[in-house]
Amino acid sequence: MDRIPRREFLKRAGMGVGALAASQVLPLLTRAYAQGIGTLTYGMAGGFDTLDVTATTFTRVGRIALHIIDPLVWAVAPGQYAPGLATSWTVSPDATAYTFNLRQDVKFHDGTPLTAEAVKVTFDRIVDPNTRAQTAFSFIGPYDRSEVVDRYTVRVRFKSPNAAFLDGASSPYLGIISPAAVQKYGQDFGRVVFVGTGPFMLQSYTADAEVRLIRNPNYVWGAPGFNHQGRAYLDGIVFRIVPEDATRLAALETSEVLFVEDVPVTDYQRLKGSQNKVLLEIPQAGSGWSLMMNQMRSPTSDLAVRRAMMYAIDKDGLAKTVWNSVFKAACSPLTPNMFGFDSETCRKIPYNADQARRILDEAGWRVGPDGIRVKGSERLRLEFFLQTAPQKNIEMAAFIQANAKQVGIDVNLNVAARPAYLDAVRQGRHNLQFWWETGTDPGQILRILFHSSNAGGGTNRNNYRSPEMDKLIEQIDATAEQASRKQLVVRAQQRVIDDAVMVYLADPPSLYAHDRSVTGVWVDWGGNYPYFFNTRIQR
Repeated sequence: MDRIPRREFLKRAGMGVGALAASQVLPLLTRAYAQGIGTLTYGMAGGFDTLDVTATTFTRVGRIALHIIDPLVWAVAPGQYAPGLATSWTVSPDATAYTFNLRQDVKFHDGTPLTAEAVKVTFDRIVDPNTRAQTAFSFIGPYDRSEVVDRYTVRVRFKSPNAAFLDGASSPYLGIISPAAVQKYGQDFGRVVFVGTGPFMLQSYTADAEVRLIRNPNYVWGAPGFNHQGRAYLDGIVFRIVPEDATRLAALETSEVLFVEDVPVTDYQRLKGSQNKVLLEIPQAGSGWSLMMNQMRSPTSDLAVRRAMMYAIDKDGLAKTVWNSVFKAACSPLTPNMFGFDSETCRKIPYNADQARRILDEAGWRVGPDGIRVKGSERLRLEFFLQTAPQKNIEMAAFIQANAKQVGIDVNLNVAARPAYLDAVRQGRHNLQFWWETGTDPGQILRILFHSSNAGGGTNRNNYRSPEMDKLIEQIDATAEQASRKQLVVRAQQRVIDDAVMVYLADPPSLYAHDRSVTGVWVDWGGNYPYFFNTRIQR
């Protein structure tokens, strides 16, 4: 993967560079090749629920959608943004109003023009209860309304300060969609069609099989930070769902697919030394693999049970056994590369099975004749819902089940296909479920996981409701001064440790691999979204 200094990206985008260290870089294509042709086939590690980025929590949907939509701005470094659909923007001193000046040469794939009204419709739709927005609802924050100033100027207003909104606006989840297509297709938007302004257009979508994109022949508005603004070099992209790790890697080896995500840790060393393949390893920004504990269902409504689970799981052992030590044990809702990450949390929740037993003893959970604890007539049994894929889900769950049993907790694994799994966890029938989250702003991650507005079927499937935590998150969103904001982020991490909201399991790197014939892959600095606008296949 070719790289140029991030300084050069910002120069192309017409932005100042004085605040950036010279050592910081952004992956982009730098060499001039002859016009490339061909279709890139991408091996995707699992399925998803919809292509509508407004209504999903799946990072995979964002990876596909980023090619179909364009963001208002591009995040090129922590706190640094370059023009996208917006050529410029201003922020009110109290961060309650953002005014965007839009490009005037952009059209959606259906031929309708990009206007300020389209931005308004996109954002209004996110907060419409009928949309049942998921990640996008958190990323838009305390949204109030959008005002059409003129045809190409929109002002986005918030009910309270939202210092993190540019970060949200850079994500695919807030990408601008066609109002005409939303109106025409209704509930089928995201299932039959998905219409944006991006360099690729949706050709077909076969659920749990593949998504086919074709090049947008009219695309001339690539972000100025990239080295061209015309059409994408590829003819198309096929996102093929290949959930079995061995099958996905075998397809890469035979060039049946040219790019894969979620490289199995068992193939890590081999690919790292390969002559024909390229391994991309990028520290993931967001929240690592974690265990959500539903506070609206007994017995995880009991603080003692949740605290015991935090101590009962050998996270170092899990990282070694399941992840070959490629992943590292986690101890915070934020990954270590996130702003405000607090390493002190690691000292607060070490693996200690004896401590887990003491906590349960003191809370009145007595060991029964079969080794499982009871309290009154209630057996200490936790219903753990997880999906059939990827396989590592099941391996991690089995490891957790064994650890929990050692302290007298019975964990029952409910392995289900995606629709049944989503129904169960959105309805709150779980005690436990896995979670990991991608994002680059700590306030957004904390809002997704812990704000009460996202409980009850949203992304806060801990169903954790704390007025104190809500206030902390809102203060983080409202604070732009970095030292003060960092203190608030640290306090929030300490709070959810004290309240035993989740068990933090493993911090993963983002692992991708591609054939050496593939050049010009861009990946965002958080490691979450490969982007193929500049990509070519050299044969």
